[in-house]
Amino acid sequence: MDSERKTPAEAMGGHEAPSPPHVIAPGAVAYEKTDVNAKSIARIAIALAVMTAGAAGLAFGVFRLLAAREQRNDPPPPPLSRPAGGLRAPEPRLQTAPAAELAAVQDEERRLLAGYGWADEAGGVARIPIEEAMALYVGQAAHASGGPSPSPSPFPSPSPSPPAQP
Repeated sequence: MDSERKTPAEAMGGHEAPSPPHVIAPGAVAYEKTDVNAKSIARIAIALAVMTAGAAGLAFGVFRLLAAREQRNDPPPPPLSRPAGGLRAPEPRLQTAPAAELAAVQDEERRLLAGYGWADEAGGVARIPIEEAMALYVGQAAHASGGPSPSPSPFPSPSPSPPAQP
C-alpha cells in the first residue's frame, strides 16, 4: 500500500461518496425508480426473437441447399430398375403372420406323410404313410438278412452299448 495518506474521495478514485439512503415514511407506498427499464427488456426480447427466427430461416435454407446438391450429385437409376412409383416391395416379401403360415405348412407336411398319393405319377412313384413305409423297410431288411421278420414297433429299439474295456 501507499505510504501516502489519501482522503476518502481520493481513495474512491475521484467518485463521490454514495448518498445516504432515502427514508420512507411508515405506511407510504414507494418503488425504486432505477430498478428495471421495461423498454430495454422488451428490446432484448424482440432482438432474441428476430435472431432466433433468422437462425431457423438460415438453417432451413442450408438444409434445402444441401438436399438440392445431393439430388444433383446422385447417380441416375439403372435403366432396368423398377419405376419409382411402385410401392410393392420386391420378392421375397416379409410374412405378415409367420406363426399361422408355419402351422399351415406343418399341417400340409403331416397330411402328405400320413396319407396315400402320387409323388411322381408318370414315373410310377407312390407315396404311402410313413409308419407303413418304416414297417415295410424293417420287413425287407429282415428278409434280406435271412432272419425272422420282427414285428414293427412304433418306437425304435435302443442300440446295444459297446462293451466296457478293462
